[in-house]
Amino acid sequence: MSTITEASVQSARPTRFMDAVDRLKEEHDALKIRLSAVQAKAQSVGKMKTVPEAMALLQQLREEITDFRTELDRHATWEERELFPLLCSYFNKYSGPSMMPSFWVMEKDHELAETFIDSFIESVDRLSLPSREAIRETSSHLIQACLILNEHLNLEEDVVYPMAEQILDDIDSLFS
Repeated sequence: MSTITEASVQSARPTRFMDAVDRLKEEHDALKIRLSAVQAKAQSVGKMKTVPEAMALLQQLREEITDFRTELDRHATWEERELFPLLCSYFNKYSGPSMMPSFWVMEKDHELAETFIDSFIESVDRLSLPSREAIRETSSHLIQACLILNEHLNLEEDVVYPMAEQILDDIDSLFS
């Protein structure tokens, strides 16, 4: 995975684009930290000593993933309205492969993760007389959502960061 280096950031003039890349990195870092914590808790559900303890953790995870989803949706809306159009407007000036297939794959990953989150929430809501097996199955929906979302965030970075490097190189060449 390509990364935006401090030298490349410092060498480019501040732009709306650089602000967007900085925001992307900050938000992805925060989302990944929260996602990692949720995933770790979800993986520990099956190791709880009692069913009531496991159910309490599932309820806590239900609240956490609902809050996380709100933050993720806000982030995705910003990407769709500001970041991706900015990238598309820059790269559509060049002949070559389109970025649209990559954006489409990222969108499908996001939708798949949302489906697993919905399945987790519905499963938690349906657990009235839970068995250990039902609890493990319920947490597996959330674990799968976390895995998909982590890959989704990594894919975005794998797509966007090289594009950012290209734009920064172009900016540097203009101002050198």
